[in-house]
Amino acid sequence: MSKTVEFFFDFMSPPTYLAYRRLPAIAERCGANIVWRPLYTIGLHQLVGNQSPIMVPNKGAWIAKDLNRFVARHGIAYRANPHQPVKVVPSLRGAFVAEEAGFLPAYLEAVFQAMWVEGRNIGDLKELAALLSAAGLDADLILTRIEEPAIKAKLVANTQEAADRGAFGAPSFFVGDELFWGQDRLDFVEEALRAV
Repeated sequence: MSKTVEFFFDFMSPPTYLAYRRLPAIAERCGANIVWRPLYTIGLHQLVGNQSPIMVPNKGAWIAKDLNRFVARHGIAYRANPHQPVKVVPSLRGAFVAEEAGFLPAYLEAVFQAMWVEGRNIGDLKELAALLSAAGLDADLILTRIEEPAIKAKLVANTQEAADRGAFGAPSFFVGDELFWGQDRLDFVEEALRAV
């Protein structure tokens, strides 16, 4: 059985973006596969009674500084998105379409780059189509299929599964049944993968 880490992610979350940049190298070092699991953080918060840290002013201010510490330490290109809060549900649904079509890695790169480096409004469907087309991806396929009931149901199911398994926010990682939360816990993810 191969090693896997399930990565429950949301394009809305800056810590998720930082984890996205770091997790592939960890998986490679450990000989592990990443299972990409889109979820809707706001929906997850509603399911488990959580709220975004930015709803607590002191915590939100601290997290912004802490994100910048991680960015500096790991040399990650990052800037806060000026369009927040961005409507991310269409792009999250698009990840399922991209996976089925066989171009999920390119899709993730295009969307995360647009959101957290270029500061684009990925919630605007015209903007989303433009950035996907510029990345050489089939924007028409994605924007058509994100309205399919089966695709919508996948996002709902992933979010519910994350809640059922104990997750309360993004990024969340599972190595087997063990939950790890936050980009600052990737060292524990790596330890868990090495122990498998």
